[in-house]
Amino acid sequence: MEKYYLGVDVSKGYADLVILDGNKQVVEENFQLDDTFDGHCRLYEILCKFFANHPQCMLYAAVESTGGYENNWFNALVGFQATLNLKTARLNPLGVSANSKADLKRNITDKISA
Repeated sequence: MEKYYLGVDVSKGYADLVILDGNKQVVEENFQLDDTFDGHCRLYEILCKFFANHPQCMLYAAVESTGGYENNWFNALVGFQATLNLKTARLNPLGVSANSKADLKRNITDKISA
């Protein structure tokens, strides 16, 4: 079973998202969605299309804990687990920061953070 990863960089009112393969190569280009019902519905549509193109995969989604801004996205993704082959995690920001430092990447754009 192929493994893919959905990175979600949450900001106040929106999120930047990207889907990577196991080699950290972009599979779905970065996209931005508003933190609204319509934005969450659009994410579900995007994920359904992704799974239609990758029917035998597991998608691991991660949102960084950002003082509560991530709650709506995290809850939406957990809800999607009922119908999609998806596992969702909330990440400690210290671990995310340490991983970025280990990769020696110094850029801080939302797209790259996702």
